[in-house]
Amino acid sequence: MQRLDSASSRAEMRRVWAAARGDLRLTPEWRDVLDSYALDRAIPPLVAVADSALLDLGGLFLWVGPDTKRMVGIAHPDNALDAVAHVELRAGALSTISGEHRSVTVLAGDAFTASAWASALFSLGCHAALALPPRLERRQVSVVCADSSGVRWTTDLQNRVLLPAARAP
Repeated sequence: MQRLDSASSRAEMRRVWAAARGDLRLTPEWRDVLDSYALDRAIPPLVAVADSALLDLGGLFLWVGPDTKRMVGIAHPDNALDAVAHVELRAGALSTISGEHRSVTVLAGDAFTASAWASALFSLGCHAALALPPRLERRQVSVVCADSSGVRWTTDLQNRVLLPAARAP
Protein backbone atom coordinates (compact mmCIF):
# COMPACT_ATOMS: atom_id res chain seq x y z
CA MET A 1 0.00 0.00 0.00
CA GLN A 2 1.34 3.43 -0.94
CA ARG A 3 1.80 5.87 1.91
CA LEU A 4 0.67 9.46 1.46
CA ASP A 5 3.39 11.65 2.94
CA SER A 6 2.32 15.20 2.23
CA ALA A 7 -0.61 17.09 3.69
CA SER A 8 -1.73 18.05 0.17
CA SER A 9 -1.77 14.38 -0.91
CA ARG A 10 -3.88 13.45 2.09
CA ALA A 11 -6.25 16.36 1.40
CA GLU A 12 -6.58 15.27 -2.22
CA MET A 13 -7.34 11.72 -1.15
CA ARG A 14 -10.06 13.02 1.20
CA ARG A 15 -11.59 15.00 -1.69
CA VAL A 16 -11.60 11.92 -3.92
CA TRP A 17 -13.28 9.80 -1.25
CA ALA A 18 -15.79 12.56 -0.49
CA ALA A 19 -16.64 12.77 -4.18
CA ALA A 20 -17.00 9.00 -4.40
CA ARG A 21 -19.45 9.12 -1.49
CA GLY A 22 -21.40 11.88 -3.24
CA ASP A 23 -20.50 14.62 -0.74
CA LEU A 24 -19.21 16.92 -3.48
CA ARG A 25 -21.05 18.30 -6.49
CA LEU A 26 -19.02 17.29 -9.52
CA THR A 27 -19.59 18.24 -13.13
CA PRO A 28 -20.23 15.28 -15.46
CA GLU A 29 -16.68 15.54 -16.84
CA TRP A 30 -15.13 15.12 -13.39
CA ARG A 31 -17.50 12.27 -12.50
CA ASP A 32 -16.04 10.54 -15.56
CA VAL A 33 -12.60 10.86 -13.96
CA LEU A 34 -13.83 8.88 -10.95
CA ASP A 35 -15.35 6.28 -13.29
CA SER A 36 -12.02 5.98 -15.10
CA TYR A 37 -10.23 5.32 -11.84
CA ALA A 38 -12.62 2.45 -11.15
CA LEU A 39 -12.20 1.18 -14.72
CA ASP A 40 -8.40 1.06 -14.33
CA ARG A 41 -8.83 -0.92 -11.09
CA ALA A 42 -11.00 -3.49 -12.92
CA ILE A 43 -8.21 -4.36 -15.37
CA PRO A 44 -6.11 -6.82 -13.28
CA PRO A 45 -9.00 -9.28 -12.76
CA LEU A 46 -9.97 -8.92 -16.44
CA VAL A 47 -6.44 -9.66 -17.65
CA ALA A 48 -6.50 -12.84 -15.56
CA VAL A 49 -9.40 -14.27 -17.62
CA ALA A 50 -9.21 -12.60 -21.06
CA ASP A 51 -6.37 -12.12 -23.50
CA SER A 52 -7.87 -8.87 -24.87
CA ALA A 53 -10.84 -6.55 -24.44
CA LEU A 54 -12.11 -3.16 -25.58
CA LEU A 55 -14.09 -1.55 -22.77
CA ASP A 56 -16.44 1.36 -23.52
CA LEU A 57 -17.80 3.45 -20.68
CA GLY A 58 -19.76 6.21 -22.43
CA GLY A 59 -16.99 7.90 -24.42
CA LEU A 60 -14.16 6.39 -22.40
CA PHE A 61 -12.48 3.50 -24.20
CA LEU A 62 -9.85 1.24 -22.69
CA TRP A 63 -7.99 -1.36 -24.72
CA VAL A 64 -6.49 -4.29 -22.81
CA GLY A 65 -4.32 -6.77 -24.64
CA PRO A 66 -1.64 -6.85 -27.29
CA ASP A 67 -0.99 -3.67 -29.25
CA THR A 68 -3.37 -3.68 -32.19
CA LYS A 69 -5.00 -0.96 -34.23
CA ARG A 70 -8.59 -0.11 -33.25
CA MET A 71 -10.39 2.80 -34.89
CA VAL A 72 -12.50 4.82 -32.44
CA GLY A 73 -14.89 7.59 -33.50
CA ILE A 74 -14.49 11.18 -32.32
CA ALA A 75 -17.89 12.67 -31.50
CA HIS A 76 -19.12 15.76 -33.30
CA PRO A 77 -19.18 18.64 -30.78
CA ASP A 78 -22.89 19.32 -31.37
CA ASN A 79 -24.13 15.80 -32.14
CA ALA A 80 -22.55 12.87 -30.29
CA LEU A 81 -24.12 10.42 -32.78
CA ASP A 82 -22.07 11.88 -35.64
CA ALA A 83 -18.33 11.19 -35.85
CA VAL A 84 -16.15 14.06 -37.12
CA ALA A 85 -13.10 11.80 -37.31
CA HIS A 86 -11.72 8.43 -36.29
CA VAL A 87 -8.48 7.91 -34.38
CA GLU A 88 -6.38 4.78 -34.19
CA LEU A 89 -6.16 3.44 -30.63
CA ARG A 90 -3.20 1.07 -30.38
CA ALA A 91 -3.14 0.49 -26.63
CA GLY A 92 -4.31 2.24 -23.48
CA ALA A 93 -7.27 4.55 -23.18
CA LEU A 94 -9.17 7.25 -25.04
CA SER A 95 -11.53 9.76 -23.43
CA THR A 96 -13.74 12.32 -25.21
CA ILE A 97 -15.49 15.32 -23.66
CA SER A 98 -18.01 17.11 -25.90
CA GLY A 99 -20.14 20.21 -25.52
CA GLU A 100 -20.11 23.97 -25.96
CA HIS A 101 -19.43 23.53 -29.73
CA ARG A 102 -16.18 21.60 -29.24
CA SER A 103 -14.90 18.15 -28.37
CA VAL A 104 -11.55 17.20 -26.87
CA THR A 105 -10.29 13.64 -27.10
CA VAL A 106 -7.22 12.46 -25.18
CA LEU A 107 -5.30 9.24 -25.70
CA ALA A 108 -3.15 8.03 -22.81
CA GLY A 109 -1.74 4.86 -21.28
CA ASP A 110 -4.55 4.44 -18.75
CA ALA A 111 -8.18 5.50 -18.34
CA PHE A 112 -7.60 7.80 -15.38
CA THR A 113 -4.92 9.83 -17.21
CA ALA A 114 -6.99 10.07 -20.41
CA SER A 115 -10.14 11.12 -18.56
CA ALA A 116 -8.45 13.63 -16.26
CA TRP A 117 -6.57 15.30 -19.10
CA ALA A 118 -9.67 15.35 -21.33
CA SER A 119 -11.61 17.13 -18.58
CA ALA A 120 -8.83 19.62 -17.89
CA LEU A 121 -8.02 20.34 -21.54
CA PHE A 122 -11.70 20.68 -22.48
CA SER A 123 -12.04 23.52 -19.99
CA LEU A 124 -9.05 25.29 -21.60
CA GLY A 125 -10.38 25.18 -25.18
CA CYS A 126 -8.90 23.67 -28.33
CA HIS A 127 -5.98 26.06 -28.87
CA ALA A 128 -4.55 25.44 -25.39
CA ALA A 129 -5.50 21.75 -25.48
CA LEU A 130 -3.33 21.23 -28.55
CA ALA A 131 -0.44 23.39 -27.31
CA LEU A 132 0.00 21.83 -23.87
CA PRO A 133 0.64 18.06 -24.46
CA PRO A 134 3.97 18.46 -26.32
CA ARG A 135 5.29 20.40 -23.29
CA LEU A 136 4.36 17.70 -20.76
CA GLU A 137 7.43 15.84 -19.57
CA ARG A 138 6.21 12.90 -17.53
CA ARG A 139 2.84 12.00 -19.01
CA GLN A 140 2.50 11.17 -22.68
CA VAL A 141 -0.90 12.27 -23.89
CA SER A 142 -2.16 12.83 -27.41
CA VAL A 143 -5.06 15.14 -28.28
CA VAL A 144 -7.68 15.43 -31.02
CA CYS A 145 -9.80 18.58 -30.90
CA ALA A 146 -12.86 19.50 -32.96
CA ASP A 147 -14.46 22.94 -32.96
CA SER A 148 -15.55 25.63 -35.41
CA SER A 149 -11.99 25.72 -36.81
CA GLY A 150 -12.17 22.05 -37.81
CA VAL A 151 -10.55 18.88 -36.55
CA ARG A 152 -6.93 19.17 -35.40
CA TRP A 153 -4.56 16.89 -33.50
CA THR A 154 -1.15 16.77 -31.88
CA THR A 155 1.70 15.88 -34.21
CA ASP A 156 2.29 12.46 -32.63
CA LEU A 157 -1.07 11.35 -34.07
CA GLN A 158 -0.03 12.10 -37.65
CA ASN A 159 -1.31 9.28 -39.92
CA ARG A 160 -3.51 7.93 -37.08
CA VAL A 161 -6.50 10.29 -37.52
CA LEU A 162 -8.95 9.74 -40.37
CA LEU A 163 -11.41 12.39 -41.49
CA PRO A 164 -14.60 11.48 -43.35
CA ALA A 165 -14.30 12.16 -47.08
CA ALA A 166 -16.62 15.19 -46.91
CA ARG A 167 -14.44 16.80 -44.20
CA ALA A 168 -11.03 16.00 -45.64
CA PRO A 169 -9.05 19.15 -46.60
